Amino acid sequence: MTTGRDSSQRTQILRMALVYGLLGLGLLGLITSTPFALAALAPANTDWGELSDISQAYGAVSVVLSTIALAGVALSLLYQARQARTSNEQAIRDSHLQLATLALSNPDLLQAWSPPVAPITLKRHQQHLITSLALGELLQRFRIGHLSVEKLAVKLDGHFCGEIAREQWEREGSGWRRTMEAGDRRDRVFVRLVDERYRAAAAAGPARAVEEFQDPSGTA
Repeated sequence: MTTGRDSSQRTQILRMALVYGLLGLGLLGLITSTPFALAALAPANTDWGELSDISQAYGAVSVVLSTIALAGVALSLLYQARQARTSNEQAIRDSHLQLATLALSNPDLLQAWSPPVAPITLKRHQQHLITSLALGELLQRFRIGHLSVEKLAVKLDGHFCGEIAREQWEREGSGWRRTMEAGDRRDRVFVRLVDERYRAAAAAGPARAVEEFQDPSGTA
């Protein structure tokens, strides 16, 4: 399913690039043929010196217009490429979420798909997986520019208030570091900021226990 979507997006981008390329060639051909058209249509007593001055001014304007048009084409292609990348990342994210949902609904599948790095109770392993998915969501939003570094830091400060989030990073942080350091610049910025905010949270004091998030009356 994802492969078909990727193929369709690539086809659309190539089609748009071809259309813009043909338009650019047509515009260039029109500019190039203008002097010959003028020569064929002008009367015999035409003052070519004056027309030359006019054509030079026209040529300068044409260069500016052509530059603006080409810049517009380039920006359009860049925007489409970025949209395609965002769409692809979202499709991958959706597929990952479906796998996680399936694993969380069946303990046997959870052990097969995402085995813990060290002995842990099933409940805690499920909680760590949810925490990991929450980090993945922040990563996705940071990649596509929905979160600035400053906003991400605020989100991470809240994330690491709880003991489960801190435990998950202590157990699985090394794997995240290896993966993110092999990625692009935003991935590396992300994982370094996660490490930074985790250390800051740990230095600020003990994490909030799970019981602190529950309603003392037991009605929640």
